Order: sequence, then structure tokens, then C-alpha cells
Amino acid sequence: MSLLVPSHVPLLAQLQNDNFEALGANSGLATESLPIVIARIIRAVLAVLGVLLVCLIVYAGYLYMVAGGDPAKTKKAKTIITNAIIGIILIFSSYSLASYVLNRLLAASGLGGGVTTTTATTYTEPLSGSLGSGIIESHYPARNAIDVPRNTRIMVTFKEAIDPTSLLKEADGAAYDGDPATPEYLNTDQVLIYPTDAVDVESGIDPADVALPSLGVRMTYSDDFTTFVFDPAELLGDGVEDVNYTVFLGSTILKTDGSAAFSGAYAEGYQWTFEVSTEVDLTPPYVVSAVPLASEDPYARNITIQITFNEAMDPVALSGTYEPDAGKTFDNVEVVVSDTNVEGTFAISNVYRTVEFTSNDACSKDPCGDTIYCLPPSAAIEVQAHAATLSEDAPQASVVGGLFDGVVDAAGNSLDGDGDGEAEGPGTPDFGGDDYAWEFDTSSEINDAVPHISLLRPEIGEEEVDVNAAVEITFSYDADEGESVLMQSSTLNSTNIQLVPDHAQELWFSLEQELLDSDSQTPDEGESAIYTKAVIQHAEFWESDEDAQTFYAYYPVITNGVKSAYQICMYPSYGPTTSDAFPLCATASQPYCCDGIPSDTACKTLGGTVLGQEE
Repeated sequence: MSLLVPSHVPLLAQLQNDNFEALGANSGLATESLPIVIARIIRAVLAVLGVLLVCLIVYAGYLYMVAGGDPAKTKKAKTIITNAIIGIILIFSSYSLASYVLNRLLAASGLGGGVTTTTATTYTEPLSGSLGSGIIESHYPARNAIDVPRNTRIMVTFKEAIDPTSLLKEADGAAYDGDPATPEYLNTDQVLIYPTDAVDVESGIDPADVALPSLGVRMTYSDDFTTFVFDPAELLGDGVEDVNYTVFLGSTILKTDGSAAFSGAYAEGYQWTFEVSTEVDLTPPYVVSAVPLASEDPYARNITIQITFNEAMDPVALSGTYEPDAGKTFDNVEVVVSDTNVEGTFAISNVYRTVEFTSNDACSKDPCGDTIYCLPPSAAIEVQAHAATLSEDAPQASVVGGLFDGVVDAAGNSLDGDGDGEAEGPGTPDFGGDDYAWEFDTSSEINDAVPHISLLRPEIGEEEVDVNAAVEITFSYDADEGESVLMQSSTLNSTNIQLVPDHAQELWFSLEQELLDSDSQTPDEGESAIYTKAVIQHAEFWESDEDAQTFYAYYPVITNGVKSAYQICMYPSYGPTTSDAFPLCATASQPYCCDGIPSDTACKTLGGTVLGQEE
């Protein structure tokens, strides 16, 4: 499924390579692209020639006025005026020809757009493209976030496992030793966290001089080495005024296979900024949605269990595997049948707000050939999310060896399971605790209904799209089923949902989700959510210039990797159509949906780029 989103607001084109821009910014050299430099040279030459021509015309006019009827002087003045006019015509003709040639060269190189002598207004945030388009799946705080509490943890999730020695150090400065019981600290050779305004290139103050020290930042990480949590020992900011911070991830960070995490167009690394407020977060988190809800009717046993919270949570406290035979005993969240824990894995997604459980019991295949995992059949399932033990500074949780024994938010506040605004620590609400628990029943059936896309914003082919408008994709079941369904949160990621520009722009994007009721509203507490809306936040789109016939197109791409809460992939790629001839976009013989039209081959952009595979 792809969606063309051209933006038709005046804008000028430019060539760019942000790796060179970053280098230029650090070196003090100019960072304008070649077409802009050429255009500025042309403008300067034209300006000089224009001044000369004006001077000649003024001089000729003076000669004519003082000629006193002298035929020779009058002829000389007329000749100068005539030549000046011819020169003006030649200059404008040369400018038009030069502009035409430059535009054609740009078009032939695939960069498109036009060249103007005015400074281009396209903008790309430096070192940003690795988010979504590259190795980084998500991070917290978000890019350019404001009102971030002083006691927040900083979290980064990669799409592939990262060599922990790239990010961790022992207290004595030695490399990571592989012992999770040993406290780990930040490897400041690779990661810098610093007050943005403290850096001053002119005075020689660089980020390393003002960054948080290694022993000033404790580290925790997920078992699969994809998610890392940086916990500053001291509060960020100063408590007097808001302070902007920058996080920089170095270019030599490695994957566990030894290859570079940042490569290609994003080889220089990644950085982002956020603004810390003067406040400390002492508000405990609470649950806003649990799937599946308690019901009189049993659920098909391939349902995915989901818990969504009101804010970003600590991912290490919410993710892990329960598989005792393999030595894995994560139990901050439990799925229990007859007092026995179901083996499986808890994974966090939705920008650290949703945790999902998938069992280890392989029970079927979906239309894409992927394995479906099931809960025990015809069973009463109890889900328990445990609050963490409180410290003396409640609602802050106690930390033992850098870890929590229950669910906490990104600021370290323990779970408020009953939603009364206070954190009481572990235990059921009936006995003064704040665990969150519920029950539901399973059947012996497997739900195999294929999800489809019911709504797109912006619409297919929509023009004059706001450059900062989020892209929204709302999912539901195949209309023939007459039902709705939530999606498996962990599959709504930047691998399965992409945002592809049809031009050379370093475009960052990130995915988050909203749960909706039948009126497309956020459900009230205790009500059932029946739709999932994926929301793509992104870098500012480049605006188009219709007068100059310069257009920038963007393609949201939804692959069949997205799955329903019953783990069924979107195949064929059902979605909105652009013709009454296609009641559903895509069929078994034409499984691709390209701008609302079924196709038997993968979708392409106008520039010929093949978009994400959907089979």
C-alpha cells in the first residue's frame, strides 16, 4: 500500500548531503549546495553588469544633454544607449539559458526542482535520518520535545542488536563485562548528553567538555541488546529555567555482528534535542487500555495481550521473557493459567507506552506464512502487572542493581494500578497494593480474519498538505467480516510502516498509536477500543512550488508485516481505493495496492523507487 502526498506550497529546490553539511558546520566552511553556489555567482555577475549598464545609460544621457547640437557627440550618446539596451537583452537571455540548462541538469540527475538566485528554504535537521529511515526505531524524549521532567530517563531502541561495549562501561572505565549484576555506566566515547547552549565552537568548548560524565549516567538494557536506558544520577536542568539538552550517538557504534550501526547516508551518527522543564515528575503512571477486556464470550486463542499506559514507561522494567528452562524469569508482568505462568515474551512498543505478550506455543500460520503463537485453549487467563517496591521518596520506586522489581514510568514512578493518583507499591488493590490485573477466557478456535486499512489521512493524491501534518492510517477487519479489530502494536513499526520521499531528503519519522472506539474517539476508562490508528510523526515536508513546477512527493508505505491483534498479516493489502471499479484495493492475484489501484507488482514512486515489499 502506498500513498502519494505531494505538498503544493511555494518552495525552492536545493541539492543536499547532510553528512557534508554537518562537516561544514563544524569546520566553519560554507554548506550551500552546488546549484545554490552557482546561482549566487550568476546573481552577483548580473548585479555587477546591471550596475555597469545603468552607469553607461546615465553617462550616455549626460553626453546627449551636453552635446549642444553637435552631431558627433549626439551620435556617440545614441550609440552607447543602443549598446546598453542590447547588453541588457543579452544578459537576460543568458540568464534564462543558464537557468534552463541548470534545471535540465538537475532533472537528469534525478534531483528535480528548479534553481533560483534566491536562497533555498528547504531544511533538513542534521544527523536525523537514522530515526525511522535508519537503525533507530524510537527514543525518548522525542525530537524537540518540551516540558520534559528533570528526573526523566533517556531511552533509545535500535532495530538490531547493538554491541553493548559500544554504549556501556564498567565503573572503573573497563569495557562491558557481560555480567548484568554489575552496574554499568555510559560509554562517553560513543554517547554524549549535554546542555545544548553550553557548546561554543568559537571559544573552543565542544560537547565532550560539557557532557554528563560516564559515572554520572547509569545504564540498563534489554535482554536482546536493542533497547538502552540512560539514567542520569543528578537531575537534569537547573530548576530555575528550562534547559535544552542534546543527545549524540557516535558514528562508530557497532552491531553485535561487528558491523557499523550507522552506515550509508547516516554514517555520521545521530543526534536530537529536547527541552527539560523546571519540574520533577512525581505522578505515577496508570493503565488506559487492556486487551482483551473481560468478556462473557471467550477470545480466539491467538489473541495478543496488550497493556497500554498513559505515558512512556521504562522499557527494561516492562520487557523480557519468562522461560525458566532457559534461565529467563521475567515476572514484572505475568500471564497465569491455574497458578502457572505461561511461557512467552513481553515486548514494548508504541514509543514505550504499550507492552505485549506473545506465548511460545506455535499453533498455526498466517496468510504470509508467518508463525502464529497461541495462549492455552479453553482456559481462564489472568494477567498481572506488578507495581514496583516504593522507595522512601514515593512514588519513586526502589532500585536494586539498577533494576526495578515492578512496572515504572520513564521517571521511575511505580505503577498506580487502581488509578487513584497514588502509588501504593506491590500487591492487589484489595490489600492496599497497586498491581493491575484482569481475567478473560480463551476458546479453542483461531481467528484468521485479515485486517485492512479503512482510512488514510492525508488522502491518496491529496495536494497542498500541511508540511507538519501527521500521516494517519486507521486499521480494521475486512468489511466482509463485519467486525473491527485492534492491531498488534509491535508490528506497527518503522520497518513495516515507512515514509519514503521521492527526492534526496534526509527524512526522520517515528510511529505511535491511538486506540479508538466506534465513534473514532479515545475510549473512556473501562470501555472497549476496537480500532487502531497508526500515526507517523515526521520531519517537516519540503514545500512544492507550483509556479516553478517543482513538486515534492511523499509515499507512506504499509507492508504486509503489519498484523492484527490475532497475529494475522495484511495480505492481500486491502485498503481505500480511488475507483468505484475496485471495492477493495488488492486481491489474491493482485496483492499490492498502489495509490488505490490493485497491482500484481510492487509499488513504485514517480521517480522509480520500488517501495516496501508486501508479499
